[in-house]
Amino acid sequence: MNNQIFERFCDPSTMIEAEQELVSMGEQAVPILESFFNGNAKNKFGIPYRKLGLPMTCALETARRIGSLSKPLEIYFREELKSGNHTAAMALCSLKSIEEESTVALAESLSGDLFLASESAVTLIKHSKVDHSAVLKKLTESEPAAKIFNRIKKWNSGV
Repeated sequence: MNNQIFERFCDPSTMIEAEQELVSMGEQAVPILESFFNGNAKNKFGIPYRKLGLPMTCALETARRIGSLSKPLEIYFREELKSGNHTAAMALCSLKSIEEESTVALAESLSGDLFLASESAVTLIKHSKVDHSAVLKKLTESEPAAKIFNRIKKWNSGV
């Protein structure tokens, strides 16, 4: 069944339904998603689904939608964040709390492209990490990061 879901992640015409199916499973979706993120779930050619692009986005979106239930997957979100995936920041944002390593990775991501920096800023703000030493250091070191972060912070205060 898992591979069928991940095969559906590969096809834009079926990916949304596959995501919804996993989301509806709630906590039972976590081990299925873990098999995706850890590379155990592979297609018929032996290639891990996680390396196929679109399926990674689908898996992160699914994890984001199940929210705090996906906490056991945080290490995988962090790995994807470090590779520049802004959807990983969104998945981290959906958790009730984040680990120190995730905070540091998010702070580093403030220097990424606009999407990555923006989603990382939103996540840091949501998790009340604005005054974390890694965030303050990054904002001091990088004017573009500070500019994006402060815009997001200002926007968030009005929401």
